[in-house]
Amino acid sequence: MKKLLLALLLIAFYSSNCIAQGIVPNSGVQGQTLQTTITLAAGSMFGSSGPMGYQDIYLQQAGSGTTIFCDPSFDPLIDWYNYFDPWMGTVYTDSGRVTFNIPGNAPNGYYSANVVTYNGPFGGVLYSIPNAFFIGNPAGTIQGSVYFDLNQNGSKDVGEPPMYNQQVQFSPGNVIAFTNSQGEYNFYADTGTYTSTLLLPSGFTQTSSPLTYTSTIPPSVTGQDFGIYSPTYAYNHSSSIYRTRGRCNTNSQVHMNIRNRGLMPIQDRVTLITSSNYVFISSTITPDYVNGDTIRWNTPIINTISNYLVGGTVLFMTPAALQMVTLTMIDSVFDGGGNFIEVVIDTWTYQVSCAYDPNDKHVNPEGVLSQNFTPIDAELTYLINFQNTGNDTAYDVFIFDTLDADLDFSTLEVVESSHELNLQMTPNGELRFNFFNIMLPDSGADEPGSHGWVLYRIRPNTGIADPTEITNTSYIVFDLNAPIVTNTTLNTMTALQYPQSNFTTADVTICETNCILFSNQSVSGSSYLWNFQGGSPTSSTNANPGAICYSTSGTYDVTLITTNALGSDTLTQSAYINVAPSPAVFSVVQAGDSLISPQGYDTYQWYYDNIMINGATSYFYIATLDGDYGVVVGNANGCQTGVNITNVIIGIDDLSSSKAISVYPNPTSGQFEISFNSNDNQSVTISIFDKVGQMVLSRTISTVPGINKLTIEEQNLSAGVYTIQVAGNSAVFSKLLLINK
Repeated sequence: MKKLLLALLLIAFYSSNCIAQGIVPNSGVQGQTLQTTITLAAGSMFGSSGPMGYQDIYLQQAGSGTTIFCDPSFDPLIDWYNYFDPWMGTVYTDSGRVTFNIPGNAPNGYYSANVVTYNGPFGGVLYSIPNAFFIGNPAGTIQGSVYFDLNQNGSKDVGEPPMYNQQVQFSPGNVIAFTNSQGEYNFYADTGTYTSTLLLPSGFTQTSSPLTYTSTIPPSVTGQDFGIYSPTYAYNHSSSIYRTRGRCNTNSQVHMNIRNRGLMPIQDRVTLITSSNYVFISSTITPDYVNGDTIRWNTPIINTISNYLVGGTVLFMTPAALQMVTLTMIDSVFDGGGNFIEVVIDTWTYQVSCAYDPNDKHVNPEGVLSQNFTPIDAELTYLINFQNTGNDTAYDVFIFDTLDADLDFSTLEVVESSHELNLQMTPNGELRFNFFNIMLPDSGADEPGSHGWVLYRIRPNTGIADPTEITNTSYIVFDLNAPIVTNTTLNTMTALQYPQSNFTTADVTICETNCILFSNQSVSGSSYLWNFQGGSPTSSTNANPGAICYSTSGTYDVTLITTNALGSDTLTQSAYINVAPSPAVFSVVQAGDSLISPQGYDTYQWYYDNIMINGATSYFYIATLDGDYGVVVGNANGCQTGVNITNVIIGIDDLSSSKAISVYPNPTSGQFEISFNSNDNQSVTISIFDKVGQMVLSRTISTVPGINKLTIEEQNLSAGVYTIQVAGNSAVFSKLLLINK
């Protein structure tokens, strides 16, 4: 008694109470020796030492003052988790393993869990979890149901459907009980008076009375039913996918369940798409369609308030260890007449393991990278697996699960479970899944039957910080055994998305020497790396790389790598850019007033002083004005090139008008006469050019005033169009000559 008094006196010198996080399991019965795990708030042990002895950890009831210290065998170096750091010495974590011997005469009721830690030589810090632990069997239960009141008469009539996953709140304590698949709820209460209130779902009204119930426990109370109604409530459908634990390179089962909780029958077309490493083996219900990794079943009519297991027992071959497996269930829902209602998509991704703990926890989506980055508004689906690996049947199984404070407790929904369960939740998000009378066989007697599971989903709070870490750990209790602690899941919620590379360009077909601009359409990138095969420049790290030029014809790949903190995404568009050949560089021959470009191109267009000359679309053009000319030629690919002819002069000063020149005969077979007028005595050069501008003949003569004639006999000229050029001292003029053979 003196020791107890001393301990209570010492507490008076501790600093003010700090709120701890939780104790699991959070209940026990008189006379029980129970091992628990107490977890303090994150960071509580920074710079502190753990509890020094068993009197630093105790349960205490506020009303009676009853105090229960932990077992004297408590060893702070063993039972309060720690590790050795070469710089800091022994570092204590925020949780420890604590055993309590609950006296047979301990009063029923709630107890606070208390832990004293030490951060200096002058005293400790008391961490307290108010009303965290319950001792004693419940004094009674409050039972009832929630139903859809079809006729709105406030009474539960035959045939009125049960409402699943509805929440009934009990005060004091504000503990919530959830209805099961039969619409029934069950609240385990200590001695006292309780008010039961239905938390109405959105869009519903309560039709039954009273609106709330008041009960005094004991004795147990039944018949607290709540009727609800909504004029828009017709279809309430959920679909989920779950796979059994499968060791690597062995067969594993996939369960796809459709639950029709609505008032009308439905029929579904369910498509299952798996990763290529997850190979379909068989199903007890033959698929309607199988093509590679895609399998489809068309369901029969699924009546109201019923379940349907798609495909029956569906078997897949699990790949080797550490490979990722993804399963996507696409459920297209139709009414009884075949009219489309909605599409529901559920995806499950996991990593294959060979050796594993059968009692574990998974979350979907898992997130990416070591931080498990997850979209900030993503719904989280948790799967808790448990297996009785003992040597006798487990009568009851309890799962304790404290929701992260950054989750929206009001969105909690139990999707499926292996066995019928009862769920209660405290205002702090402490869940207790009760599998009463589950009678789970041990793995030695019935390995397939020794497994169980529960699948639930919940959404994060709106407006959480970016990023926010959400963790979750479960504690599984078989009968009165010590809890089995699962792994801890982690999701780092962030608005940052995994990068997705994408780009476009206005025209993927260009001509040699042309340049194009690429438009970056990527999502969630912080840095970029472009590679342009055959282009100039060949690479860029700009988000939008500017003009990329291609000098050689051919087809070329373009690659864009988009990166952010989550990773990178690579997109390669093969043979994306088609560079067509452009016309070769050419020159224009001026023969007097005739401008002649090479023949053989598909299109021609002549310009004068950079203005297009209408109708000037031949390979030659007869200039009518002095000035600058140009021609643009095009080939069959639509590619063009051009050339400018500057300072073209067509005036004639020393020779008479070109109208006075004649060529006879024209056309000719090779012999012809050129005659022209000259104003004075001068030296004149007469040249003949072929169609590509190459000179084939040149003569120089001395003229006299008046008419001058020159006979040309050149039988070696091949058939075609030629240009005759007459050049005097200060001017030139030309005529076309046609030779026929």
